Amino acid sequence: MADENKETAQAEGKKNKLIIFIIAGVIALLLIIGGVVVYFMLSSNPEPQAASAQASQSTSGGAKAGGASRSGGGNFLSVGPMYALDQFIVNLTTQSGRRYLKTSINVELSQPNLTAELDTKRAVIRDTVISILSSKSIEEISTMKGKEKLKEELIERLNEFLVDGRIVNLFFTDFVVQ
Repeated sequence: MADENKETAQAEGKKNKLIIFIIAGVIALLLIIGGVVVYFMLSSNPEPQAASAQASQSTSGGAKAGGASRSGGGNFLSVGPMYALDQFIVNLTTQSGRRYLKTSINVELSQPNLTAELDTKRAVIRDTVISILSSKSIEEISTMKGKEKLKEELIERLNEFLVDGRIVNLFFTDFVVQ
């Protein structure tokens, strides 16, 4: 009888140790999986890759034909005269209609005397910017590549109205999507 009690006590002790090892193994596995998930979430941001690709493209002579834009890695040591456009708040195209974009834009001018022309055409410029911004969806503007494409489209469309010079670059000084 005493031998049976010793055997059952040893069997229960081994089962308890086995359960503790299993629990410790599960906890360790969960910590490892959590760490891997956090690592991939933080490192899967596509924006730095797109920015570095555009920077290398601009340094290797990948400028547009006609030099319409040098956004995305241009030479910011010699920035031309700047002109601040007003703040824009527009609804984005979504199925629910509950997303909006709040942004402020500054444009780099080719010549300082272009400021007077921009002042007189302010309403046309605001209308054009609002039309372009409100035609975008959150998916189109949420990535760095999408923002660069939006900049290029805005520069191209705004230069259609200008006679005294052109817009060289466009900078978002505020960009909030809600």
